[in-house]
Amino acid sequence: MKGLALVIVDMQKYYLESDSAYSRYFNFLYPGSLSYIMDRSYDVIIPNIIKIKQSFKASDLPVIYLRLCGDDSNRRDLHRFFKKTYEDGLARGYPGVYPLESESAADIVDELKPDSDDIIVNKTTFSPFASSNIDSILKSMGITALVFTGLATSQCVETTARDASDRGYEILQIDDAQADYDELVHQASLYSSRGVCGGTIYDTDSFLELVMKVT
Repeated sequence: MKGLALVIVDMQKYYLESDSAYSRYFNFLYPGSLSYIMDRSYDVIIPNIIKIKQSFKASDLPVIYLRLCGDDSNRRDLHRFFKKTYEDGLARGYPGVYPLESESAADIVDELKPDSDDIIVNKTTFSPFASSNIDSILKSMGITALVFTGLATSQCVETTARDASDRGYEILQIDDAQADYDELVHQASLYSSRGVCGGTIYDTDSFLELVMKVT
């Protein structure tokens, strides 16, 4: 498919490493609350994203990584929810719940480390369309369709997909290459946004068979 790009949303170390300030803080607040999303990410999501990315690379199609992080030391540039979480964590003895873009905790996990020709877009909001120049980047590349992977399905993935759809991009969601904090919320998000985003939901193998083999 001409004009297709892979979007990998927020697969960052501070979300997915158990010793990060983010993980320690949320496990302090809600013990075990990150177990599902972490297990699904490492057991299912990351292997499937790797397969999809390999197919995109073989087809010489672009891969775009999104990273949620700011560059203001007090996190004043973050969405108010993220800023408040950062401040609450700091007050409870968990500094750096949301890291700065220059810090290693904001990096993509090693299993999905970007290649030198991949595009990395930093954002401070749920959707990069609200806090970055991603729209102009995509348009300059002739991108017309976006394949969504990453986390969390009901938050940054869905918000970005809805924003992209409003701007005219075709949306392809990959069910088993996304994760949320539980399976019910994951499925509810995919299907509640289906009408807005075009209704195209694949599993990884079906996507590779039905879309990438004809690209």
